[in-house]
Amino acid sequence: MSQDKAAAAAVEYGRAVQIDPMSGEARHKLADAYFKKGDIAKSIREYVKAADLLPNDTQVQITAGKLLLLVNQFEDAAGRAGKVLEKDPRNVDALILKGNALAGLKDIDGAISQMVEAIHVEPGSGLAYVSLGALQYAKGDVSDAEAAYKTAIFNDPKNPLPRLSLANLYWARNRIPDAEKVLKETLAMDATNSTVNRMLALLYIGAGRMAEAEAPLKAVVAVFPDGSERFMLADYYVLSNRSAEAKALLEDIAKSPSREFATAAQLRLAGLGFVEGDRAKTLRLADEVLARDAHQPEALIVKARLQDAEGKRDEAMATIQLAVSTNPSSAQAHHLLARFLSDRFQFDEAIAEEKEALKANPMFGRASLELARLSLNTGRFKDAIAFAQDATRLMPRLAEAQLLLARAQLASGHPELAEAPIRGLVESFPKDPMVLSELGRLQLAKGDVTGARASFERVLAAKPGDANAIQGLVAIDLHQKNTAAARGRVEKALADHPDDRGLQVLAGRTYLAVGDVANAEKMLKQAISGGITDLEALSYLAGIYVQQKRLPEATAEYQRLVALQPRSVPFLTMVGTLLQLQGKLDEAKVQYEKVLGLDNRAAAASNNLAQLYVDRNENLDVALQLAQTAKAGMPASHEVDDTLGWIYYKKGAAPLAITSLKQAVAAAPANAVYLYHLGAAYALNKDKVNARQTLEKALKLQPGFPGADDARKILDSLKG
Repeated sequence: MSQDKAAAAAVEYGRAVQIDPMSGEARHKLADAYFKKGDIAKSIREYVKAADLLPNDTQVQITAGKLLLLVNQFEDAAGRAGKVLEKDPRNVDALILKGNALAGLKDIDGAISQMVEAIHVEPGSGLAYVSLGALQYAKGDVSDAEAAYKTAIFNDPKNPLPRLSLANLYWARNRIPDAEKVLKETLAMDATNSTVNRMLALLYIGAGRMAEAEAPLKAVVAVFPDGSERFMLADYYVLSNRSAEAKALLEDIAKSPSREFATAAQLRLAGLGFVEGDRAKTLRLADEVLARDAHQPEALIVKARLQDAEGKRDEAMATIQLAVSTNPSSAQAHHLLARFLSDRFQFDEAIAEEKEALKANPMFGRASLELARLSLNTGRFKDAIAFAQDATRLMPRLAEAQLLLARAQLASGHPELAEAPIRGLVESFPKDPMVLSELGRLQLAKGDVTGARASFERVLAAKPGDANAIQGLVAIDLHQKNTAAARGRVEKALADHPDDRGLQVLAGRTYLAVGDVANAEKMLKQAISGGITDLEALSYLAGIYVQQKRLPEATAEYQRLVALQPRSVPFLTMVGTLLQLQGKLDEAKVQYEKVLGLDNRAAAASNNLAQLYVDRNENLDVALQLAQTAKAGMPASHEVDDTLGWIYYKKGAAPLAITSLKQAVAAAPANAVYLYHLGAAYALNKDKVNARQTLEKALKLQPGFPGADDARKILDSLKG
């Protein structure tokens, strides 16, 4: 550890733990080694075990608690703080830990009370004021947070942490000059402070002042001439389009006696080669690393990306799966596997991999960001909001995270909650087309049609053919019942950008909205021509075929959708429904069984399979269970009420059948089949008057409905 060889140290401490699993000291040191080498998940696991073995070691309890906060295990973190406070109620670190844990549990007021208590115990504590400021900021009390940070600076003027916190607040509020001033004041006290220099460099980079970022980065490297800080300087050179200097620095690091640094430098050089299109060099460098270590995760990631870029998708998938299986703690490997799965429309599997990435590294904001995007795209809006909030917490200055949060809030029907992130983005990026489009969507959701139109038109002035802006303007045209304008708008856009698939799908949707089904079909087919897959286009095309009762074509399109998303409950259910409507009952049964294997509470599939069984007069007990499942999932569905009632009829339970079938008829009084089923149930219950009236009504409404012959037989039997 003293030689900065954390990976080797972890191996030795691991052997010590194998020899004596009950050694709290060994586990404590192993946890430190894991933390230093960046393996947060294993570090937390060992710290928790060490804390259990060393219940009287206050510092171990508090450190374990702090790490538990990182993985959102707030109750466990509060428990660690509680153990310390039982023995030492005035322990400031424990009070602060408990406050932060309560904040995680959304008890912000309770958390603030804990911080205030910590300040009472130790009025001069800068750290307590820093935590108080953070909580007040989370609550939205920006001025109180700023005051708390300033008090922390006053109490502990030589501690850089309060100053960094204040600078971060200013930066988050886009008060760049104030943030810069605080950081420079901090450096005046200690010009070699690497954390402050890093933050100042990032501030300059974020503000687009690239030239000014070089000096603080070089100051960091001067303090650590042989450390990992050189990689940050190399990244800066790449961002500044100074690739020659980046290569020179990385080639120098590649000669380092540290195998870890040399490997990392080679991989960075491989990444540069990949970006510059030198695939041969990229592959050579990756293979050199893999020749030394066949399971090196970063090298496998580089190779998988290269294979994917060359169109070797199956090879890329195999390579990244090897990286994940041999390096399950690599967040980047899980993240890339998730991307490959998402490209194959395997969204559930992609979500699972991104969650694994977060388990491996709870601070990996890109995984939270992608989880927000995947959840939004699959209609899981509540999840999308939660993951987007995590992404903004982990990457507070990333515009993409704020944009996703706004979209998730809008999609979930909360424009008032989308307002703050969108307004912040507009303030920072007043001319960005994506931001202005989102502003337009917000204005439209709030009913400000004039403002929305102006925002969308500003986008088109800067970026003609932007599909998001055209979609917004089309929505306004349709809302105002100006179908000619909507149609003309998409046709003009398509004339200017005939190969834009996004515009082709939008045109298809617009034609559908104005009732031009033929052109909608033509445009959607064009969008998916050439073997290109587009879920939205396929879904709309399948919907057209269903609407026109072109069942074989509709089935074929939904089967294509299932091929893209083989675990999609709605798509599989629709295939089963279409097959059932075509009389292909055995094939439909297979589809419903697949659905219920994926989700045994799938209401529509349960109802349809129950209906299939009862129509065949088989498996009535199973059919009843399925219909009851469907009723629980769709309590207001008249289709389910009819299925359930007809099963009760077949089982001879007339009163129960009548109750369910009356609900079906009340919801759809012109449905002849429902009336027939209810009339048959009345007849079974010896209620001849209601049976006769109901059956006669069914036959009058539709003399040839399925079951009409049986209805007539029941009527004949009632004459006696």
